[in-house]
Amino acid sequence: MKKLATILLVSLFAFNFINAEEAKKKSTDEYIKDLQSESAEVVITAAQNLGEKKVVEAIDPLIEVIKTHESAKVRIAVASSLGKMGTKGEPTTTLSKVIMKDSDNSVVYASLLAILNLGDVKNEAAIEAVKFCEENKSDDIFIKDVVSKLTVAISGEKK
Repeated sequence: MKKLATILLVSLFAFNFINAEEAKKKSTDEYIKDLQSESAEVVITAAQNLGEKKVVEAIDPLIEVIKTHESAKVRIAVASSLGKMGTKGEPTTTLSKVIMKDSDNSVVYASLLAILNLGDVKNEAAIEAVKFCEENKSDDIFIKDVVSKLTVAISGEKK
């Protein structure tokens, strides 16, 4: 009898835990709305979720966040999310502008990685960003490493 009661209790706990986890999940629209939050942690969580799910509708709101948010951690999360979307063009152009404007090398690095992940290496803005980094960011070993990989990808060479 004790075993049956224990099994029922464990099952009930597991069922409630699963339901609680499901209730915590937000809709795509809620995550997009969260990008406007004043809390950096909320924005980061939203950006990460939208990037993991490749929510293409979130590209424009993410672009707005990376252009305007004061937190480098948020801009890094957004750059990473844009790199996961698989959409070439405007995300690469925006990331390239961020690379040439942002003073935080971690944001620049994340933006370069995002462009590399997108594979949008023939985009003129990406090429311009790589040249900018070669001339202005060559003292940062992490940026230099990604720039070398992008240079290879742009030239079409194989490693």
